[in-house]
Amino acid sequence: MRQFRPTLLALTLVATAPAALLAQGGRGGGEPPKNLQVLPKDMPRNQVTALMRQFTMALGVRCEHCHTEDPAAAAAAASAPAGGRGGRGGGPQLDYALDDKENKKVARDMLKMVMDINGKYLPTTGRTLNDLNRVTCETCHHGLAKPRTLRAAMTEAVTAKGADSAIALYRALRLRYYGAAAYDFSEMSLSETGNQLATVPDNRKAAIAILKLNLEFFPQSIPTLQNLANVSIQAGDTAGAVDALNKALAIQPDNNQLRNLLQRIKPPGS
Repeated sequence: MRQFRPTLLALTLVATAPAALLAQGGRGGGEPPKNLQVLPKDMPRNQVTALMRQFTMALGVRCEHCHTEDPAAAAAAASAPAGGRGGRGGGPQLDYALDDKENKKVARDMLKMVMDINGKYLPTTGRTLNDLNRVTCETCHHGLAKPRTLRAAMTEAVTAKGADSAIALYRALRLRYYGAAAYDFSEMSLSETGNQLATVPDNRKAAIAILKLNLEFFPQSIPTLQNLANVSIQAGDTAGAVDALNKALAIQPDNNQLRNLLQRIKPPGS
């Protein structure tokens, strides 16, 4: 079985944790952490706490995402008079040593992956690693517990419930995450999503709806208008294709590619 080098992992993660977080973790007071399997078993509590805070911020979750409520505390809370839980913030008291949750097991595998990337694979590229270019949880997660691209989210929504559901999802994601790095809300993201959806004939109407959605936010987007024209042709909507090309040519009248495409599909005598 492959042996991991937890000390290297710990150094990498501690190095990438903001100094303020390490300071907030205290000076190692309290009982030593229990059941550390990937991190060094003698890692000070303040450093473990700082890393855990970094993880929760990177994934946009709370501690209970991975950790289980202390059974004794849960039993006491259940038998307590009405009025809610006690403790800090009124939240559950957690037993951090328990391994009951699958998310905690997954997190350990993710830690090992990070260690391999930083310790084995990135050095082979000849790069000198420092605090700014080491891989961390945030590199992929960007505030999402399960990172995925906007294209994947939209395609899944179209497949599951149709274009209207995907459009509603986009608006909700944009409202919540715009300005963050969780999803790509730039011009080409939805344009390419529509283009990819159109490769499946049954999804072409949905693709047209997605491309039109993108034009709400990027009305001058030539790639989106061109994709809309091409998908409209595939869907048998010549009028829609002509309309998209005319709008694109109004923005770029000297674009010969658009003009030639329009000439090929324009109805005779129009």
